[in-house]
Amino acid sequence: MNKTFIETKEYKRFAEFCDACIKYKYIGICYGAPGVGKTLSSRYYCNWDNIEKQIAYRRADDIGKDATDEILSANKVFYTSPAEKMTRISSDIHTLATRIDMVKTMHLVFKYNQKEIYASHSYEGIDLIIVDEIDRLKLQHLEQLRDIYDRNDLAMVLIGMPGIEKRLSRYPQLYSRIGFAHEFDNLSKDETHHILEYKWADLGIDIKLEDFSDYEAITTIIKITKGNFRLIHRLFTQIDCILRINKMDKITVEVIEVAKDSLVIGI
Repeated sequence: MNKTFIETKEYKRFAEFCDACIKYKYIGICYGAPGVGKTLSSRYYCNWDNIEKQIAYRRADDIGKDATDEILSANKVFYTSPAEKMTRISSDIHTLATRIDMVKTMHLVFKYNQKEIYASHSYEGIDLIIVDEIDRLKLQHLEQLRDIYDRNDLAMVLIGMPGIEKRLSRYPQLYSRIGFAHEFDNLSKDETHHILEYKWADLGIDIKLEDFSDYEAITTIIKITKGNFRLIHRLFTQIDCILRINKMDKITVEVIEVAKDSLVIGI
């Protein structure tokens, strides 16, 4: 199935929130229920699917070898808080920023014959660090993030579950630096409808809204998923399997119900 990112209203609101954090160099917090699209949106905003591959070199000889010009505009770091070994947060984020600079430099050397000149420090040229799964972190780990923020001229966005803003308010040293908060919501009914049209197209199936069975199928999916991005994706993965196994080319309510039954609807 195609993995085209769809820029929803929620994504655009999130991007505006991140832009504002960068403009004012604030720490921002973003919270929302599981599966609404926080992580996907963050990775897309940072162009991380592309950048992550380019900085994942194994040996020094490989630095910049697979880079594209996209690395030249890389000015954001996306980091997922680990479930364990949290003491390494500072060094992990530092490594990501350093690798971006090294790959950027070597790409300029290889492709444009420029001199090998590195940034004076790791975070030079980095405007924003997004830290996902912030709920996993304890006070001492949040202190590491505060220290990175205080020492560098950049913005930071912390992403977590609803209630994280209340939890962070217990840490006044960090909380006093938070300038913006953003709630990431489920998709509206209209947007879910729009995304379902993409999903039908991904499977190579025409959708005819005047056809009652298509209308019924869409209504059923909206009711099951309640606009949850991750649940829509998981449901369609199952629908795709069912259609292929049964050599079918139409999404019906029966197909959707079978797909739903094979999912554990905990997101």
